[in-house]
Amino acid sequence: MASVHNLIVKRGEAEILKNFSAEFPEHQVTAVSGRSGCGKTTLLSVLLNLLPADSGEIHGFQKPSAVFQEDRLLSLTAAKNISVAAGCTETAAEKALLQVGFDPEDLKKNAVQLSGGMARRVSIVRAMLTSGDAVLLDEPFKGLDDLTREKVMQFVKENLKNRTTILVTHDPRDAKDLKAVKIIEMETEK
Repeated sequence: MASVHNLIVKRGEAEILKNFSAEFPEHQVTAVSGRSGCGKTTLLSVLLNLLPADSGEIHGFQKPSAVFQEDRLLSLTAAKNISVAAGCTETAAEKALLQVGFDPEDLKKNAVQLSGGMARRVSIVRAMLTSGDAVLLDEPFKGLDDLTREKVMQFVKENLKNRTTILVTHDPRDAKDLKAVKIIEMETEK
């Protein structure tokens, strides 16, 4: 079971996470929700080792992949962005992009030429094709129209591969569609 115990994360004097503890069922989806500013993205940043915790313990996150709120793409083609990070061939990346609704002519576009929805799909495919023990998803379906969301959701479900998954979302449909076995409601400290 992946878990965090008594996690404290401060920014200056403000405590973003205060003695936060949670267990994340192995090989299952856990949804995390809560008001803006309650520490959801901070939690993922700590689990990804991008932000240090001031104190606390973390167990079970050895090699996670992630979809960030920002797409964080390199100035390369969509397929190259995926293949570089995921360690797969560009052909495999292109096949996956077609599954999530890319037009064939868009496959060779530089990431800076992609629309917001296209960039979001590249980020999602990159995380799903990257191997690892966990997948951390921070508002992954935000900004996708319903038809595209449906295609992307199907792709994500097919590629979770029994990995421990943490889904940060404000949309209850996301937790339902990914069959979250647990929902953690984070609260802002007063």
